[in-house]
Amino acid sequence: MMQGFYLLTMRRMRRQKRIACAALVFALASAAFAGKTFFTAAPAMAATAGYVATTEDNRLVIYPAGGADEPLLRTAIDTRTLPQSEQDALRLGVPLSDAEALAKLLEDYGS
Repeated sequence: MMQGFYLLTMRRMRRQKRIACAALVFALASAAFAGKTFFTAAPAMAATAGYVATTEDNRLVIYPAGGADEPLLRTAIDTRTLPQSEQDALRLGVPLSDAEALAKLLEDYGS
C-alpha cells in the first residue's frame, strides 16, 4: 500500500516537473520573440513616411521624405505667385508629415 502512494507521488512530481519545464520553455520563447520585436528596426516605410515640398523651375514639386531622387509629383502650381516667405521656405524644402498635410498644402497653393 505504501509503495502505491509512493509511486503516485512520484508520478505527480514528474508531471509537475514537465509542466514547469513547458512553462519555462514557453516563457523563454515569449521573451525571445518580444526581444526580437523590440530590438528590430522600424520598417522602412515608417522611416520615410512623409513628403517634402520644394520648387523646381518655378513649379511646386513633391518628393517622398528620405532624399529620393525622383519626385513623387510635379504640379503646375507656379510658385512665383506665392508670398516671398513661402517661396523661400519652398527653396529650402517644406517637410510634410503625412498625406493629409500634403493634400492641405496642394489645396492651399492650388486655389
